[in-house]
Amino acid sequence: MKKEIGLLIAVLLSTFYFFYKIIEIQIIPWIYIIFLIVFVFLILALIVYSYHKKHTLIACLLSVALIICSLGSGYYLHQMIQTLSNISYTNRTKKKTISIYALKDAAQDLEKGVIGYLVINEEKSMDCLNEYSKDIEAIGYSSSENMIQDFLNGLLDGICLDQSYLEIISESEGMSDFEEKVNVIHQYTYTIETTDTTSSVDVINEPFIVLVSGIDTRSGSFEDSDSRSDVNLVITINPNTHQIYLLSIPRDYYVETVCEQGVGCANGQMDKLTHTGWHGISTTEKTIENLLDIEINYNVLVNFQTVVTLVDLLDGIDVYSEYDTELSASFHACSVQEGMNHLNGECALAYARERYAYQDGDRQRGKNQMEIVSALIEKCCSTAILNKIPDILNIMEDLFQTNMETSQILSFVKQQLSQGNEWSVYTYSLNGSGATDYAYELQDYAYVMYPDETTIQNAKEDIENIMEGNEPVHVN
Repeated sequence: MKKEIGLLIAVLLSTFYFFYKIIEIQIIPWIYIIFLIVFVFLILALIVYSYHKKHTLIACLLSVALIICSLGSGYYLHQMIQTLSNISYTNRTKKKTISIYALKDAAQDLEKGVIGYLVINEEKSMDCLNEYSKDIEAIGYSSSENMIQDFLNGLLDGICLDQSYLEIISESEGMSDFEEKVNVIHQYTYTIETTDTTSSVDVINEPFIVLVSGIDTRSGSFEDSDSRSDVNLVITINPNTHQIYLLSIPRDYYVETVCEQGVGCANGQMDKLTHTGWHGISTTEKTIENLLDIEINYNVLVNFQTVVTLVDLLDGIDVYSEYDTELSASFHACSVQEGMNHLNGECALAYARERYAYQDGDRQRGKNQMEIVSALIEKCCSTAILNKIPDILNIMEDLFQTNMETSQILSFVKQQLSQGNEWSVYTYSLNGSGATDYAYELQDYAYVMYPDETTIQNAKEDIENIMEGNEPVHVN
């Protein structure tokens, strides 16, 4: 009899743990919780009845099965909570790395050599060089292009460069194999303080604005994640009217950089929007707030692998294409036809990155990206997402980073699962004209896009309309 009582106590404790985790995660609607309570109560009643009728074996089997299921499910829910806590980042420090590079076919001992560095980051470059050797002859350059050319022509023994600059070098004409030509001789890592840009609101009852910034991290992870912000979507959400307004901003938009002095960027200097990502998403956010005269409440950082994984997890998405196009931008050959297309993860990424195949270039790419986001919203707002939630939460830590609190994410998702409301999604793209101008981060001239003030004003009006619960006027 003592064994039966002990087993019953274990059953009660395990089921209590399971329901505690269900309530803690705050994502499962009460109708489903009530159903689970009734189901578990019936199992418990059957166990007690089996003991009463001396069907001890059946009672023990049911008890063990319920204990295993309760503990296993409770632990899985605990892991989900941990994952959500991890994507809601609170760490306000960020690692940065400067490296000394030498050509692979040259002498690797540079301790008494001539090394070039960029004066835009002179302080940290000199820290790196001094840590490596006190006997180095350091030559400062204002232009990264001139420094690289002198390096390749043998006028420099090495270069000292923030590793994030490798991205832009590799995209320059004739430089696609630059990283294959060099070795890292020394690395210097330091940390910078970042600011909390969160402006919290009640996301269930109040409109809010989210910046989604897409970066092409070299490792595919968010560790040391400062990289060019190649995708920038400003999303205005009104939970009362169930409206979502997606605003795409071209990566080459020529804007005034706005940031805290401590993050190392040039506050007040003109540059391409994509370069603000080198100094973290907070710099991109502040710059866009200044451009549009808005307050962004939260930000979400994603990388390109996010698109592939999430789309495949949702069994593909359906997007509308205006053109027949061969896609190759993400090194995966795909094609879309005019009209509706069902895309897997790789093709969705190619569709999001392609710009050279279109006459409108980056402007069309921005529209395509909003098509993908709209398709993802449609999938995620359907009840079909319920059976995907465990898988999504399981991998979310590798796909997103956000400064939205875990409780806000959970409450917003729970409301959608409970009410199942359909959302009206609107899209708009800022426009501009191509030109060549001085990009401060490069310390050189580059292609930029001068903003079209009319489209900026239209976007401001539409965002205000969504915030006030009105229909936007200027949409694609």
